[in-house]
Amino acid sequence: MILGPVADGFLRYVFKVMPAKEICKKQLKITLDPEHAKCPICLNVWHDVVTAAPCLHNFCNGCFSEWLKRSQERRASVICPQCRSVVQFVGRNHFLHGIEEDILQSDSSLRRSDEELVLLDSCSTIKSPLVVSRGKNMSHKRARAQSAEGSGRDLSCPQCDREYGGFQCNERTVHLQCQACSGMMPSRSNAPVPQHCLGCDRAFCGAYWHAMGAAGSDVYPVCNQETLKPIAAHSLTRLPFLAHEKNRHEQDITDKCIRQMGRPLQDVISEWIRKMSNREVDRTRLLLNHSETITSQTYVCRDCYDKLVSFLLYWFRITLPKHCLPQEAQQREDCWYGYACRTQHHNEEHARKRNHVCRPSRGARTP
Repeated sequence: MILGPVADGFLRYVFKVMPAKEICKKQLKITLDPEHAKCPICLNVWHDVVTAAPCLHNFCNGCFSEWLKRSQERRASVICPQCRSVVQFVGRNHFLHGIEEDILQSDSSLRRSDEELVLLDSCSTIKSPLVVSRGKNMSHKRARAQSAEGSGRDLSCPQCDREYGGFQCNERTVHLQCQACSGMMPSRSNAPVPQHCLGCDRAFCGAYWHAMGAAGSDVYPVCNQETLKPIAAHSLTRLPFLAHEKNRHEQDITDKCIRQMGRPLQDVISEWIRKMSNREVDRTRLLLNHSETITSQTYVCRDCYDKLVSFLLYWFRITLPKHCLPQEAQQREDCWYGYACRTQHHNEEHARKRNHVCRPSRGARTP
């Protein structure tokens, strides 16, 4: 379930076979030892845990980020603070993050003060997986040859070979892998444009290479600028698939409302983006990271833009007077479970007859 040294002593699986009457039932008991969930640097229970590879040791994001920064300044390679092996990759460990939360909930005395956590978060720079070193057996030429054999494209970083925008990589440069094209780009704290989507923390190279003036080629993958750009620069010509919890009947009603108003879809979206930026919208249900800091100038990927638009279209609909809805939608009663209704996804008649763009009034809390 967990690979590497964490498996030693961190989790113990105890299977107890039930009596004969319940022979098919098994009870799984998991014992968590906080001593095996502590960062080797600060000696506290992990906070926003990251895992280094190939050794698979785990650290606080802020602690390892500071270690990485100092290592880049002093050494040609980054070594693991625990076992001293060369680190090739490091990334956030979402599975262990859940275990981290469980440990802190079970023993609140292990929780650090809010001031400590704010300081630690301010040092955290690892948002998506970082390529720290290719290792001794993975030279630039070999990486290029292997990628050429597989796809005809080089997945190494163009800035390792030549200078763009006054910057060229050196042997200490840490790299990000683009989540769209899988190509590499240097991880730079002073980059002229963001390299991560603020909504999902994934790295995308399109905006960066465009700012660097690096054009795509048949050799190096360079993403289109569209992969990551400010919210205000995105556009849509049709409702996102995610809108109204994927309920196509509600999507059709929203589409008709906008058409009856004689306004383009993007005009409505832009209006609600402005309202969001002016803090006129409750962001409780906005399923994006850092939702409270998002503005019209925030860089996001297409997936996160679709999530944002789906969220704003809910507020567009919920604030419309009933007489503005199409005739067939005005007589519908609200579903007790509102947008949280599960029946709307598998019962076509229920999805059509009830209004699901409303707050839950039964079985769920309102936002």
